[in-house]
Amino acid sequence: MSNGTAGAHNALARLITKFPSFLGVGAIGFIVDACFFFGLTLAFGVAYGWARIVASLVALTVTWLLNRASTFADGRIHTAPVEFLRYLMASSAGAAANLAALSWVAQYDQALRHAPAYIVGAAVGLAVNFLLYDRFVFQGRAAGSTAAPLPPKDNP
Repeated sequence: MSNGTAGAHNALARLITKFPSFLGVGAIGFIVDACFFFGLTLAFGVAYGWARIVASLVALTVTWLLNRASTFADGRIHTAPVEFLRYLMASSAGAAANLAALSWVAQYDQALRHAPAYIVGAAVGLAVNFLLYDRFVFQGRAAGSTAAPLPPKDNP
């Protein structure tokens, strides 16, 4: 294999090994999100819009912490606040991709109650999130550098 081919193969292998952890973190995030959403709406009578916002922020925070500690631990190079803001931006892009794909497929799948649109949207959003987290949020060694990432600078 040439250096370029070997490098691409190694990058793909690295992504493949991280993906199960990413899916596990996502499953935990889904459970946290559901618990907060239904807990707020059913137990406390919070309006669904506010419950959606709170549940999403809690789930995003939990998944960021878990991804930071496990899935993408080798790519941490930013301070925690910067990294969290980048995580929110990447997650927003993933949500937008999910909605765009869902909207496109939904034009054609009404007879199937939009189940294909939901699945395609979720898959596209998942892929966008994974790639953006790997390349934009936690890009240390994850971006292909062979050097160890710099430790985050502590803010006094």
